[in-house]
Amino acid sequence: MPAFTPCSADDVRHARQPVGGFSPVMAETDRAIKGFLYPRMYRHSRIMRIMGDAESLLRALFARYLEQPDDMPAEWAEIVDRGDAAARSRHIADFIAGMTDRYALMEHARLFDSTPELR
Repeated sequence: MPAFTPCSADDVRHARQPVGGFSPVMAETDRAIKGFLYPRMYRHSRIMRIMGDAESLLRALFARYLEQPDDMPAEWAEIVDRGDAAARSRHIADFIAGMTDRYALMEHARLFDSTPELR
């Protein structure tokens, strides 16, 4: 890779290649660590099951709030734009994005008969 000699912050912002990175030795170490961790931790079958259950839970909450916005707390439900579907969806997504894991589980348990145990 040719040497990159930026003269300004704009040069860095508009660079067409990465301006920093790992040394070759560190890059190889990083690949080895990821090669070990991904199948044993990040993509372990138990973790993937939990992630699938969590995704289903969030989809269910989104669909419920889309159908029944008044199921959200009053301060969120009162500003839902019922005429603009995109704005309504974004507002509901923002509400869900602000939830803690515990709050999302409690909301799901409040609104649905069955809530998965994410363990």
